[in-house]
Amino acid sequence: MTAVRVGIAGGGIAGLTLAWLLAEDHEVLVLEEQPRLGGNAESVRTTLHGKTYVIDLGVRETPLEASPVWRHMAAAAGIPAEDLVETTSSRVVFREHERSALWVSADPTDMTRPVTPDGQTDQAMARLAQQSARWQEQGASWDLTLDEALNDWLPRSFPAQRLLCALPASLYGCTLDEARQLSARAVGATLTPPDGVPRTTYLRSGAASLIHGLAAGFSRSVRMRLSTGLRTVRQAGAGFELVDGAGAVHRVDALALALPADRALAVLSGLVGTGAWQTALGCIAYRNVTYALHRDPYGMPENRRLWSASNTTVDEYRSQTTTWYGPSLGVDLFVSQVDHRSAPPREQLARSSFRATLPTPAACRARQRLGEIEAGQRLLFLGHCTTPVETQEAAMRSAMAVAHHLAPRGARLRRLRNHVEAINDGS
Repeated sequence: MTAVRVGIAGGGIAGLTLAWLLAEDHEVLVLEEQPRLGGNAESVRTTLHGKTYVIDLGVRETPLEASPVWRHMAAAAGIPAEDLVETTSSRVVFREHERSALWVSADPTDMTRPVTPDGQTDQAMARLAQQSARWQEQGASWDLTLDEALNDWLPRSFPAQRLLCALPASLYGCTLDEARQLSARAVGATLTPPDGVPRTTYLRSGAASLIHGLAAGFSRSVRMRLSTGLRTVRQAGAGFELVDGAGAVHRVDALALALPADRALAVLSGLVGTGAWQTALGCIAYRNVTYALHRDPYGMPENRRLWSASNTTVDEYRSQTTTWYGPSLGVDLFVSQVDHRSAPPREQLARSSFRATLPTPAACRARQRLGEIEAGQRLLFLGHCTTPVETQEAAMRSAMAVAHHLAPRGARLRRLRNHVEAINDGS
């Protein structure tokens, strides 16, 4: 196998997965603008009642049964099986300072839970999940908006419409009206399959432990430069010259951009022949979302019987979610979205801001375009610039696609493909 020099811009989960897949056989340079690796995977260590917990501010959960690539990568990164904490994911949607909730999901582990009596919202969610499963199976278009999908079978005046918009609005940090304009298929992909129980998996050691484990698996052929992002790309024969933030120039045979779309657009601005990619990158929009870790029950229903793993407060325009770690870790620790609340938590321990991409139909089309790889292509995209549904599993799969293009016979890639095929055959 002929070794190639690969530049990777971005040290999030997609960029690091690609670096790990290429590490054994090729020369890899990772340029990361931040002083740490991981991107949206940021973990905080805190002590409560004499016991230490690791809580994630960014990426917090993974649906294990739908994440065979993530499972393989976690094992390869040395994450022990006992660090995977699987739990049911209950939900409640409510208005602040009201003791009754607008909707309470069922929880098979708590049969005394006061679920919503009329079931209209449950039926609406089940129908959207059924439609989403069909869209996925049939490879349907991403162009249908959530508003169009809901209005097709649910009158706009029904409260269920509002609640179905509240969940994606909090996930993507947008308003309820903006949520209506998101791709229905992208929104539906985040729902539990109609015949399944909502379950999720946390890493007891935090999502950052996966990042550190992958980085520990790099060979000497991988160089990492932190606090030094990619600034400019220049064509150099069949390859590229990369100019980093310190002014250093790096010659590579291929370049993989695992950057936010606006950053990728900036670094490509002077590169001839990238006009179509630049147009696609310009279609991807963001919203800022700030999360705080705290000990007081800020963002929680006043009635503790309604407390859920996921607690969403909704008002006329927006919704914000608080995650409670009681069901998974057995402790009253919380992570809340705080961008549009009237006051911060009283017992705040840490906070951090992230950028969420809005999966509009235009953005989904752009991501599909950026994810297409042609024979001989040396400038490639991965991460959320290519994945309509933004999950760690999708980010890792985008890295697999780039690795297959650059080094189809790589040993690590081959083992990963065999693992995924074995799981698929077993299912």
